[in-house]
Amino acid sequence: MEWNVIDEKLVANFNFKSQTELVQFLLKVANYADEINHHPDCKIHKAFQLDITLYSHDKNKITKLDYQLAQKIDDLFH
Repeated sequence: MEWNVIDEKLVANFNFKSQTELVQFLLKVANYADEINHHPDCKIHKAFQLDITLYSHDKNKITKLDYQLAQKIDDLFH
C-alpha cells in the first residue's frame, strides 16, 4: 500500500469489495492498535473505502510507531 505524507501525517486509502470486508479489516487493525496502544484515525466513505491516518499526537509528529503500525496495516491488507 502506498502511504503518503499529507499535512505531516501518514495517510493511505484502502478499497474493498464489500462493507463487510472493510469492517473485518478494520477490526484487525483495531485489535493490533490496541495491542501497541497506538490508534489510527479512520474514515469510511462511499461504503467501500477506508482512509487511515497515522500521527503521534503526543509527539506532534510522525514517529517510528506510526511507521510500525503502517507496516502492520500493510501486512494485514495483503
